[in-house]
Amino acid sequence: MSPAEATMAGPATMACAIPAAVEATLDRMAPVLPVSVASARAALESQLGAVGRSVWPEVAWRFSRLTNTGLPIEFAWSSRETALRYTVEVAPPEAPDAGRLPLAARQLDWPDDPLPAMGPWLALQQERELRFGAWLGARFSSTGQATKLYAELPHGAALPPVLIAAHPWLRGSSLHWRMAGLNADRTLELYAQSADLDRTRLLDLAQSLFGTPVPGAALSRHLDLLSGGQDLPRPSGLSVVFDGDLQPRALTWFCFAKAVFRDDEQVRQTLLSAVSGTTAKVYAALANGPADGRWRHGMVGAGVDAGGSVWLQCGLRPT
Repeated sequence: MSPAEATMAGPATMACAIPAAVEATLDRMAPVLPVSVASARAALESQLGAVGRSVWPEVAWRFSRLTNTGLPIEFAWSSRETALRYTVEVAPPEAPDAGRLPLAARQLDWPDDPLPAMGPWLALQQERELRFGAWLGARFSSTGQATKLYAELPHGAALPPVLIAAHPWLRGSSLHWRMAGLNADRTLELYAQSADLDRTRLLDLAQSLFGTPVPGAALSRHLDLLSGGQDLPRPSGLSVVFDGDLQPRALTWFCFAKAVFRDDEQVRQTLLSAVSGTTAKVYAALANGPADGRWRHGMVGAGVDAGGSVWLQCGLRPT
């Protein structure tokens, strides 16, 4: 994690459950998604509450690996949907990383008890060195709201046997699985880093995962947009979404924005040139905050699903 300056303005604001930069971002989004913003504000008061009550107030808002300044929340955007999305820490900096997974699970809004589903992922973390343990994801849209659990996959840990049995390619030596995203509907997203992923391998993987022709030309256009028509940077990452029956449903490629763009403004102009409508307004609200001398964009990516849809996405630090 980069050494980071405090993201709060002073002692008075340090006591707030929602950091000033997050409030400012929500204010910009409110005219576009008023209902979602109202719901997100209420949720964040609870989700960030433990962070705000840290016994280490001087580091409470600058300890996280979610952002390059340590702010414990990152917003996410996708051209695939019109929604307010973010990922957040649910425990203060003094909480052990090994205890963050059950803490995050307790904040899920799932209809059934989520703790049994955590068993295999908790087992993978046992006696392993962790970097963040777990995060909570949240999405607010016109269809309602939902939470997602991100569980760290520590270095050297093998994926659950049921996944390897269904998809032996998951243990390929070039893929290093870093995180699992768990949803209430039993869908699962696995995130990996790869040192040798190129465009051909990515398109071939999409074809083999879905078993039907994928819109390779459309996906390639998105990859060209993000990479400037150059080879994909290495290392980069990918994620695969599986349904409740462990069938692949979506594939996403991603990398750090700073690996392919000159600065945040170039990212902003590039993405806005490719989208329109409400999703563009959501992105603009996230990206149009004041510059502070640090990268606001984290990861950028492009995805394709089994139905042939393609999209762009990115993560943004609140400013």
